[in-house]
Amino acid sequence: MTDEVLVDVKNEKLAAGSNYESGPEYELNLSDFALFLSVMKNKEAYRNTLSIILDEDIELDEVKVEQVVLNKEGKRAIRLDAWAKSFDNRQFDMEMQNDSDHDDVRKRSRYYQGLLDTPVLKSGRETLYKNLPSTVVIFITQDDIFKKDLAMYTFTEQCEEIQGLHLEDGTTKLFLNMSSRNGRPELVSLLQYMKNTRLDNPEIIVQDERIVKLDKVVEEVKQSEEWEAVRMNILDIGIQKGLAEGRAEGLAEGITAYIGLCRELDISADETKEKIVQNFSLSYDEAEKYMQQYWK
Repeated sequence: MTDEVLVDVKNEKLAAGSNYESGPEYELNLSDFALFLSVMKNKEAYRNTLSIILDEDIELDEVKVEQVVLNKEGKRAIRLDAWAKSFDNRQFDMEMQNDSDHDDVRKRSRYYQGLLDTPVLKSGRETLYKNLPSTVVIFITQDDIFKKDLAMYTFTEQCEEIQGLHLEDGTTKLFLNMSSRNGRPELVSLLQYMKNTRLDNPEIIVQDERIVKLDKVVEEVKQSEEWEAVRMNILDIGIQKGLAEGRAEGLAEGITAYIGLCRELDISADETKEKIVQNFSLSYDEAEKYMQQYWK
């Protein structure tokens, strides 16, 4: 997979992983791909998130975001959202998957699981399969893809004929569902925090200290210089989406969504108006009318 294709995949995920259609009410949350990556590269943020999900205290040795795992030439590679390795040699992959209708998330988890093992073992007869590390693949979704109203679904390999006989191959797949309130209180609270990232979110049922620490990292990220470049990338994608919506559904819808995005990204009113003029080919008077109506 070329660098250009990987960039296209990243931008596609960035656009799909954010709720740009929300217009002026749009809020940038941890469920949005860009913020998720920026926060999860922080080892403590990843550790606190993983600790709530797995319901265990865990120490991480290494954390990487957008980790590329190559495949054979001509075969599809993968870009992991947030990969980590613990000191006890377990691997974790955490994927923020807002668009669960575009493709089969379950089969995607299968493909990711397989490629995670690819670079681990060296070639040669002396390499033993028992040295494969345990892996946990986690997909976080907005919707309940299994329709059983659980906040978390856990899958491991087990025997169909003998109940309770597990394969114990070291693989686990977790699917987290933001739409359900059925789960451990701290897990439900984490998922609701991801969906609406503010500590005064009324859907957070327990103020777990790990969520409080996670929120601190979120705020630090939003104040960082690095975030400025990230949010400008989001803004560029938002312009294109706004223009597309304007062409498809009417100019007002596209401009409305764009103004909401600019507000959330702390773009000033004057700069927003200037960008509307430039990108939507409006006069300053026309742009001012939109600003008066939607900049609230």
